[in-house]
Amino acid sequence: SESRWVINPEQSKFMQHWNIITMVALAFVSVFTPIHIAMFKTEVDPLFLASCAVDIIFLADLVLQFFLMHPKRTDYGLALEHRHKHIVQHYLRTWFFIDLVSVLPFDVLSLLSESEDGKTLKAVKVIRLMRLLKLARVLRASRVIRRIETRASISYGRLDLVKFFAILCMITHWLANLWALTLVLVDESDGVPRWVDRVAYVKDSPWKLYLTCLYFTSYTITSVGYGDIGPVNIVETVVATVMIIVSGISWAVVLGQVCGIVANLGSDEREFRQTMDELNFMMQDRVIPVDLQQRLRSFFLSNKTAFRRSRYQKVIASMSPGLQGEVVMEVNRRWISKVSFLNQLILEGRSGALLTAFAVEVSQRLSLVVHAQSEIFGKCHHLYILIRGL
Repeated sequence: SESRWVINPEQSKFMQHWNIITMVALAFVSVFTPIHIAMFKTEVDPLFLASCAVDIIFLADLVLQFFLMHPKRTDYGLALEHRHKHIVQHYLRTWFFIDLVSVLPFDVLSLLSESEDGKTLKAVKVIRLMRLLKLARVLRASRVIRRIETRASISYGRLDLVKFFAILCMITHWLANLWALTLVLVDESDGVPRWVDRVAYVKDSPWKLYLTCLYFTSYTITSVGYGDIGPVNIVETVVATVMIIVSGISWAVVLGQVCGIVANLGSDEREFRQTMDELNFMMQDRVIPVDLQQRLRSFFLSNKTAFRRSRYQKVIASMSPGLQGEVVMEVNRRWISKVSFLNQLILEGRSGALLTAFAVEVSQRLSLVVHAQSEIFGKCHHLYILIRGL
């Protein structure tokens, strides 16, 4: 039976606002957490307080997951699981451990480890590396995006394009901070040469250090490789090898995906141009007179939007009967209201289901027909609604 404590993410107003808060928190973790770990010592400052606030948000989100419906596969497709017991069991089996690790207070542990009382260099480095586990929170992005998918109006092609560019920027940002983290793993007091010894100006400011690391990462990912910055000890060599492998795979995958997405973005325009090419080839092959060729081209160019809208019928046909009626009624309301008899049915149908059903049936029967200029058309017992003329 359905529990009154479960939350439907598709209907809850609270979840709409919570998803925005979670996305902002994820953006903070993706951007500022690597910088905080790699370039700053842990101390009570605005960045530390903001990080603690984000920890509280993700802790609340962890608790919320025990009451949030999730999609499950059935014999009839996907459906939302509404039984609270099964929601809890599913979360414990899937994302609970990762979410739990990501909300552990590593910042507080790091602050305590760097205090004067418990200051051990090895312990400080280990705890600082453990703070990287907070980046596991980014894995929540897929769940948040899935929850807001029903409210997104952007096409999947553009959404994927934005997603891959964001992934590329995030990987570049993370690898830049990973390269800066080598200066923490190999301290200046160890007496081992470091890559930063060749670039003295970066010691003045963390932002100069970040820009230099970003410069190194950018030419590593794009395989340019100027060679003015490079590893000079074994730790930096290992990190640089990992960076080369990750950046090479990421660059190849993102570049291939982006090329495919860009090629498919203008599918309607590509299909129209293919139709026009076939038309021109047919007219040339069949030696159609020039004046008729111009009339045909003018007809296709003038009705480009009409042809695109006629293809929407395939989308409408895949809907349920009830949704089909609502959609076609909304789409054709403008034209039906221009027929006084049908407009009266719509007005009276608000208080009667039978008249509304009749108006919906008439709306579903409407079909788009395009005629050339000066063409004679018309059949008996057919209703024609003129949209526009050439």
